[in-house]
Amino acid sequence: MKGRVHYDVLIVGAGIIGLSAAYHIKQNNPDLSVLVLDRNAAAAQGETAKSVAAVRDCFTSEVNRLLAKSTIEFYKHLQFESHFNLGLELVGYLWLLTEFEFRRFNAFMKRMQEQGVRLHIWEREDLADLIPDLVLTPRSEESKLLGLESIHMGVQGLNCGTVSPDMVAKYYETEFGRLGGEFQYRTEVKSLYLASKDPLGLPGEPFAWQEKVIRGVETERGMFSADRMVLATGALTPRLLDPLGIDCLVKPKKRQVFRIRAGDVLQRLLHTKGFNELDTIPLTILPRGGVHFRPVRGEKSLWIAAADDVGRPLQYEEEPAAEESFFNYSIYPILSEYFPCFKDQRPANAWAGHYDMNTLDGTPIIEEVANCMFIVGMSGSGIMKADAIGRVVAAAFNRREWATLFDGSRLMVSRLGLRDRAVGKEEFVL
Repeated sequence: MKGRVHYDVLIVGAGIIGLSAAYHIKQNNPDLSVLVLDRNAAAAQGETAKSVAAVRDCFTSEVNRLLAKSTIEFYKHLQFESHFNLGLELVGYLWLLTEFEFRRFNAFMKRMQEQGVRLHIWEREDLADLIPDLVLTPRSEESKLLGLESIHMGVQGLNCGTVSPDMVAKYYETEFGRLGGEFQYRTEVKSLYLASKDPLGLPGEPFAWQEKVIRGVETERGMFSADRMVLATGALTPRLLDPLGIDCLVKPKKRQVFRIRAGDVLQRLLHTKGFNELDTIPLTILPRGGVHFRPVRGEKSLWIAAADDVGRPLQYEEEPAAEESFFNYSIYPILSEYFPCFKDQRPANAWAGHYDMNTLDGTPIIEEVANCMFIVGMSGSGIMKADAIGRVVAAAFNRREWATLFDGSRLMVSRLGLRDRAVGKEEFVL
């Protein structure tokens, strides 16, 4: 493609956030021409495809809870009422907590329940009966070296589960296309085009005293211009905004997922009864190292990950790869002590991607500077908040003060901005 192609709205990024934003903007503005650009060959082939793809509404922050709960309700509506298969399985989240962790949780549990978060508390004895493979009190020398403590209680979030990233993305892609939206794949954005809002035709514009706008993007296929810009580029966003002096307050953090096939021994976990209607183990979070695993019944496997915050550099890798050593030395020792059924089990395959970490408060940011809106800071919760984020973006795009979410709840748009930000503190971080 040669020359400049102009659209009313240009959205960079066809991951789950870009797709949801594109769909809701187009749905609210059917007469506008909207183009989505992405460097991959198809939608949702970047960070979205590398997600663990879990959803939960267990938050103490009102903003986090509204965003997640309404998105989950939308996913439930699509799958169970509109019969659009998203691969949604409400298996629940199960936090296995030490006595100290449970005391911390108890301090805000009642408040969460009063705000509509559905929880179930499991006694130690219940956990022992439901999960025979679980060791409640590791006693080996290695467990002492690791500092592993006894599991005191379990907390299960009931309105939680997992989805298929591809299927969720497919819904938004299909609906956006049906509304007349356009895609341009295999088109990598190299830079943003900064211009004067009222150009004088002088060389060197824009000058410091001129009002500036971002008019488009430069790609290997040429220039694309637009009246309004939306960046949904996740961890890559600083690369586009930093050269223009715009700080989006996010940094990339590598995350890894390891897939273990559920052979004869691990089949017991996939067929654990008592936690949900699907008779499977919930997404389970261990009380050490952020180690967690989710059941994937369709492929008879378990996906395993861990949150290594301190020690993992805040940097972007062009082709991130899962590290065998990370599984062997950071995940496996903890996993196999609490669940000996994982002993001698090794990943069949693994993958890695990036979170766009909001270093301010870990909550999504929706801000507009110089005619360019950026949607960043999902911090690993993109899929679980995607629909609500798309609706807030559409409200912000149309200069509305309030966004109405799928479940009828309302959220003041400015609360997710940077100038009048008000997201509250998230306490449920275990």
